[in-house]
Amino acid sequence: MKINYYLKLLLATLILPVLYFLYDLIFKSPTTPNSMHILWGFLSNILVVITLGFYVSYSTLRRFKLALAVFLIYYIIGHFNILIEAYIFNVTGRVDTSKKMLQGLIIVSLFSPIFVYIFDKWDGQSKSIKFGYRAAFNWVWRVFLGTFLYLIFYFTAGLILQAVYPALMDFYKDKIPPFDLMIFTQFPRGILFVMIAISILRTINLPLIKKALLVGLVFSILGAIAPLIPPNEFMPGNIRFVHWFEVGISNFLYGLLLGYLFGQKTQNEKLTAANNI
Repeated sequence: MKINYYLKLLLATLILPVLYFLYDLIFKSPTTPNSMHILWGFLSNILVVITLGFYVSYSTLRRFKLALAVFLIYYIIGHFNILIEAYIFNVTGRVDTSKKMLQGLIIVSLFSPIFVYIFDKWDGQSKSIKFGYRAAFNWVWRVFLGTFLYLIFYFTAGLILQAVYPALMDFYKDKIPPFDLMIFTQFPRGILFVMIAISILRTINLPLIKKALLVGLVFSILGAIAPLIPPNEFMPGNIRFVHWFEVGISNFLYGLLLGYLFGQKTQNEKLTAANNI
Protein backbone atom coordinates (compact mmCIF):
# COMPACT_ATOMS: atom_id res chain seq x y z
CA MET A 1 0.00 0.00 0.00
CA LYS A 2 2.78 2.44 0.94
CA ILE A 3 4.77 1.62 -2.19
CA ASN A 4 1.67 2.24 -4.29
CA TYR A 5 1.18 5.61 -2.58
CA TYR A 6 4.80 6.61 -3.17
CA LEU A 7 4.50 5.66 -6.83
CA LYS A 8 1.48 7.93 -7.11
CA LEU A 9 3.50 10.77 -5.59
CA LEU A 10 6.34 10.16 -8.02
CA LEU A 11 4.02 10.00 -11.04
CA ALA A 12 2.26 13.23 -10.06
CA THR A 13 5.64 14.90 -9.48
CA LEU A 14 6.83 13.93 -12.96
CA ILE A 15 3.62 15.17 -14.60
CA LEU A 16 4.17 18.78 -13.48
CA PRO A 17 7.40 19.40 -15.46
CA VAL A 18 5.82 17.69 -18.47
CA LEU A 19 2.92 20.15 -18.34
CA TYR A 20 5.33 23.08 -18.02
CA PHE A 21 7.33 21.79 -21.00
CA LEU A 22 4.20 21.41 -23.13
CA TYR A 23 3.08 24.91 -22.16
CA ASP A 24 6.45 26.32 -23.22
CA LEU A 25 6.32 24.30 -26.42
CA ILE A 26 2.93 25.75 -27.35
CA PHE A 27 3.18 29.33 -26.10
CA LYS A 28 6.90 30.08 -26.29
CA SER A 29 10.23 28.58 -27.24
CA PRO A 30 11.24 26.01 -24.62
CA THR A 31 14.70 26.31 -23.11
CA THR A 32 16.94 23.45 -22.03
CA PRO A 33 17.29 23.62 -18.24
CA ASN A 34 20.58 22.66 -16.62
CA SER A 35 20.89 19.84 -14.12
CA MET A 36 20.62 22.15 -11.10
CA HIS A 37 17.38 23.68 -12.36
CA ILE A 38 15.97 20.20 -12.89
CA LEU A 39 17.00 19.13 -9.38
CA TRP A 40 15.54 22.20 -7.65
CA GLY A 41 12.40 21.98 -9.76
CA PHE A 42 11.93 18.32 -8.82
CA LEU A 43 12.30 19.18 -5.12
CA SER A 44 9.78 22.00 -5.44
CA ASN A 45 7.28 19.83 -7.30
CA ILE A 46 7.51 16.89 -4.91
CA LEU A 47 6.82 19.17 -1.94
CA VAL A 48 3.72 20.47 -3.72
CA VAL A 49 2.56 16.95 -4.58
CA ILE A 50 3.11 15.60 -1.06
CA THR A 51 1.13 18.48 0.45
CA LEU A 52 -1.75 18.21 -2.02
CA GLY A 53 -1.62 14.42 -1.77
CA PHE A 54 -2.25 14.59 1.95
CA TYR A 55 -5.27 16.80 1.37
CA VAL A 56 -6.67 14.61 -1.38
CA SER A 57 -6.14 11.41 0.63
CA TYR A 58 -8.33 12.66 3.49
CA SER A 59 -10.77 14.83 1.56
CA THR A 60 -14.48 14.08 1.68
CA LEU A 61 -14.85 15.40 -1.87
CA ARG A 62 -14.69 13.35 -5.05
CA ARG A 63 -14.56 13.82 -8.80
CA PHE A 64 -15.03 17.36 -10.16
CA LYS A 65 -15.58 18.87 -6.70
CA LEU A 66 -12.24 17.55 -5.50
CA ALA A 67 -10.49 18.63 -8.70
CA LEU A 68 -11.95 22.11 -8.23
CA ALA A 69 -10.80 22.19 -4.59
CA VAL A 70 -7.26 21.17 -5.61
CA PHE A 71 -7.29 23.83 -8.32
CA LEU A 72 -8.37 26.59 -5.94
CA ILE A 73 -5.89 25.62 -3.25
CA TYR A 74 -2.94 25.23 -5.61
CA TYR A 75 -3.66 28.18 -7.88
CA ILE A 76 -4.69 30.77 -5.30
CA ILE A 77 -2.03 29.91 -2.71
CA GLY A 78 0.73 28.68 -5.02
CA HIS A 79 0.33 31.11 -7.91
CA PHE A 80 -2.16 33.99 -7.70
CA ASN A 81 -1.33 35.34 -4.23
CA ILE A 82 2.41 35.04 -4.85
CA LEU A 83 2.29 36.78 -8.23
CA ILE A 84 0.19 39.64 -6.86
CA GLU A 85 2.83 40.16 -4.17
CA ALA A 86 5.65 40.08 -6.71
CA TYR A 87 3.86 42.61 -8.91
CA ILE A 88 3.09 45.02 -6.06
CA PHE A 89 6.76 44.99 -5.03
CA ASN A 90 7.94 45.53 -8.62
CA VAL A 91 9.73 42.19 -8.69
CA THR A 92 7.78 41.31 -11.82
CA GLY A 93 6.28 43.70 -14.34
CA ARG A 94 2.73 43.73 -15.65
CA VAL A 95 3.55 41.64 -18.72
CA ASP A 96 5.56 39.01 -16.82
CA THR A 97 2.91 38.82 -14.10
CA SER A 98 0.13 38.32 -16.66
CA LYS A 99 2.10 35.61 -18.43
CA LYS A 100 2.81 33.79 -15.17
CA MET A 101 -0.85 34.08 -14.17
CA LEU A 102 -1.92 32.52 -17.47
CA GLN A 103 0.72 29.82 -17.24
CA GLY A 104 -0.34 28.86 -13.72
CA LEU A 105 -4.03 28.93 -14.65
CA ILE A 106 -3.59 26.56 -17.58
CA ILE A 107 -1.17 24.17 -15.90
CA VAL A 108 -3.09 23.91 -12.62
CA SER A 109 -6.36 23.48 -14.53
CA LEU A 110 -4.87 20.49 -16.34
CA PHE A 111 -2.98 19.11 -13.37
CA SER A 112 -5.85 19.13 -10.84
CA PRO A 113 -8.13 16.50 -12.46
CA ILE A 114 -5.12 14.36 -13.41
CA PHE A 115 -3.92 14.52 -9.82
CA VAL A 116 -7.31 13.47 -8.45
CA TYR A 117 -7.43 10.57 -10.91
CA ILE A 118 -3.93 9.38 -9.98
CA PHE A 119 -4.95 9.22 -6.33
CA ASP A 120 -8.05 7.14 -7.19
CA LYS A 121 -10.47 9.83 -6.04
CA TRP A 122 -12.36 10.17 -9.30
CA ASP A 123 -14.84 7.45 -8.40
CA GLY A 124 -17.47 7.60 -5.69
CA GLN A 125 -19.60 10.35 -4.27
CA SER A 126 -18.63 13.30 -2.11
CA LYS A 127 -19.43 12.96 1.58
CA SER A 128 -20.51 15.74 3.88
CA ILE A 129 -19.24 16.29 7.40
CA LYS A 130 -21.91 17.46 9.83
CA PHE A 131 -20.51 20.23 11.98
CA GLY A 132 -21.90 21.79 15.09
CA TYR A 133 -23.96 24.94 14.73
CA ARG A 134 -22.18 28.29 14.38
CA ALA A 135 -24.13 31.53 14.13
CA ALA A 136 -23.60 33.88 11.19
CA PHE A 137 -22.14 36.57 13.45
CA ASN A 138 -19.54 34.11 14.71
CA TRP A 139 -18.48 33.44 11.14
CA VAL A 140 -18.30 37.15 10.32
CA TRP A 141 -16.07 38.17 13.22
CA ARG A 142 -13.79 35.19 12.66
CA VAL A 143 -13.34 36.15 8.99
CA PHE A 144 -12.50 39.74 9.93
CA LEU A 145 -10.15 38.61 12.69
CA GLY A 146 -8.48 36.04 10.43
CA THR A 147 -7.90 38.69 7.75
CA PHE A 148 -6.56 41.19 10.29
CA LEU A 149 -4.23 38.54 11.70
CA TYR A 150 -2.78 38.05 8.24
CA LEU A 151 -1.79 41.73 8.17
CA ILE A 152 -0.16 41.33 11.60
CA PHE A 153 1.82 38.26 10.53
CA TYR A 154 2.73 39.83 7.20
CA PHE A 155 4.12 43.10 8.53
CA THR A 156 5.72 41.54 11.60
CA ALA A 157 7.59 38.97 9.52
CA GLY A 158 8.73 41.68 7.11
CA LEU A 159 10.02 43.94 9.88
CA ILE A 160 11.86 41.08 11.58
CA LEU A 161 13.51 40.09 8.29
CA GLN A 162 14.67 43.67 7.67
CA ALA A 163 16.14 43.81 11.17
CA VAL A 164 18.05 40.51 10.96
CA TYR A 165 19.05 40.81 7.28
CA PRO A 166 19.70 44.47 6.35
CA ALA A 167 21.00 43.42 2.90
CA LEU A 168 17.37 42.78 2.00
CA MET A 169 16.89 46.47 1.32
CA ASP A 170 19.68 46.46 -1.26
CA PHE A 171 17.27 44.51 -3.43
CA TYR A 172 14.05 46.28 -2.42
CA LYS A 173 15.36 49.84 -2.03
CA ASP A 174 13.56 51.11 -5.15
CA LYS A 175 10.75 48.55 -5.13
CA ILE A 176 8.80 49.25 -1.91
CA PRO A 177 5.23 50.32 -2.81
CA PRO A 178 3.31 53.04 -0.91
CA PHE A 179 1.93 51.88 2.42
CA ASP A 180 -1.71 52.44 1.41
CA LEU A 181 -1.19 50.27 -1.68
CA MET A 182 0.27 47.54 0.50
CA ILE A 183 -2.76 47.61 2.79
CA PHE A 184 -5.14 47.70 -0.18
CA THR A 185 -3.59 44.55 -1.66
CA GLN A 186 -2.77 42.60 1.51
CA PHE A 187 -6.31 42.77 2.88
CA PRO A 188 -7.83 40.93 -0.13
CA ARG A 189 -4.92 38.48 -0.02
CA GLY A 190 -5.74 37.81 3.62
CA ILE A 191 -9.38 37.14 2.75
CA LEU A 192 -8.26 34.60 0.12
CA PHE A 193 -6.09 32.83 2.71
CA VAL A 194 -9.06 32.71 5.09
CA MET A 195 -11.40 31.31 2.43
CA ILE A 196 -8.93 28.58 1.47
CA ALA A 197 -8.39 27.69 5.12
CA ILE A 198 -12.15 27.34 5.67
CA SER A 199 -12.53 25.17 2.56
CA ILE A 200 -9.74 22.84 3.72
CA LEU A 201 -11.05 22.57 7.27
CA ARG A 202 -14.56 21.72 6.10
CA THR A 203 -13.60 19.12 3.49
CA ILE A 204 -11.13 16.82 5.26
CA ASN A 205 -11.94 14.12 7.75
CA LEU A 206 -9.21 14.49 10.39
CA PRO A 207 -8.87 15.63 14.01
CA LEU A 208 -8.65 19.40 14.36
CA ILE A 209 -4.95 19.54 15.18
CA LYS A 210 -4.11 17.66 11.98
CA LYS A 211 -6.45 19.89 9.99
CA ALA A 212 -4.72 22.98 11.39
CA LEU A 213 -1.29 21.51 10.63
CA LEU A 214 -2.36 20.83 7.04
CA VAL A 215 -3.58 24.40 6.60
CA GLY A 216 -0.24 25.65 7.92
CA LEU A 217 1.68 23.35 5.58
CA VAL A 218 -0.41 24.35 2.57
CA PHE A 219 0.23 28.03 3.24
CA SER A 220 3.92 27.46 4.00
CA ILE A 221 4.87 24.99 1.26
CA LEU A 222 2.60 26.04 -1.60
CA GLY A 223 2.66 29.73 -0.71
CA ALA A 224 6.35 30.17 0.07
CA ILE A 225 8.82 27.29 0.22
CA ALA A 226 8.13 25.40 -3.02
CA PRO A 227 7.90 28.48 -5.30
CA LEU A 228 11.12 29.94 -3.86
CA ILE A 229 13.25 26.81 -4.31
CA PRO A 230 13.89 26.93 -8.09
CA PRO A 231 16.21 29.69 -9.34
CA ASN A 232 14.53 32.40 -11.39
CA GLU A 233 15.45 35.58 -13.21
CA PHE A 234 13.41 37.85 -10.95
CA MET A 235 15.00 37.29 -7.55
CA PRO A 236 18.61 36.50 -6.56
CA GLY A 237 19.38 33.40 -4.52
CA ASN A 238 20.11 35.18 -1.22
CA ILE A 239 16.76 37.00 -1.31
CA ARG A 240 14.87 33.82 -2.16
CA PHE A 241 16.64 32.06 0.69
CA VAL A 242 15.72 34.59 3.38
CA HIS A 243 12.13 34.80 2.12
CA TRP A 244 12.06 31.01 2.24
CA PHE A 245 12.41 31.22 6.01
CA GLU A 246 10.42 34.42 6.56
CA VAL A 247 7.29 33.56 4.61
CA GLY A 248 7.55 29.83 5.21
CA ILE A 249 7.50 30.25 8.99
CA SER A 250 4.97 33.11 9.14
CA ASN A 251 2.58 31.38 6.73
CA PHE A 252 2.77 28.14 8.70
CA LEU A 253 2.02 29.84 12.01
CA TYR A 254 -0.76 31.87 10.42
CA GLY A 255 -2.36 28.77 8.90
CA LEU A 256 -2.07 26.93 12.20
CA LEU A 257 -3.84 29.80 13.97
CA LEU A 258 -6.61 29.86 11.36
CA GLY A 259 -7.10 26.15 11.96
CA TYR A 260 -7.87 26.92 15.59
CA LEU A 261 -9.91 30.04 14.84
CA PHE A 262 -12.24 28.28 12.39
CA GLY A 263 -12.16 24.84 13.98
CA GLN A 264 -15.55 23.26 14.61
CA LYS A 265 -16.68 20.11 16.33
CA THR A 266 -18.52 17.47 14.39
CA GLN A 267 -21.33 15.34 15.70
CA ASN A 268 -18.84 12.60 16.59
CA GLU A 269 -16.11 14.52 18.38
CA LYS A 270 -15.71 16.75 21.37
CA LEU A 271 -15.14 20.47 21.09
CA THR A 272 -11.47 20.93 20.29
CA ALA A 273 -11.29 24.59 19.33
CA ALA A 274 -12.94 27.94 19.82
CA ASN A 275 -16.34 27.07 18.47
CA ASN A 276 -19.38 29.10 19.47
CA ILE A 277 -17.89 31.87 21.55
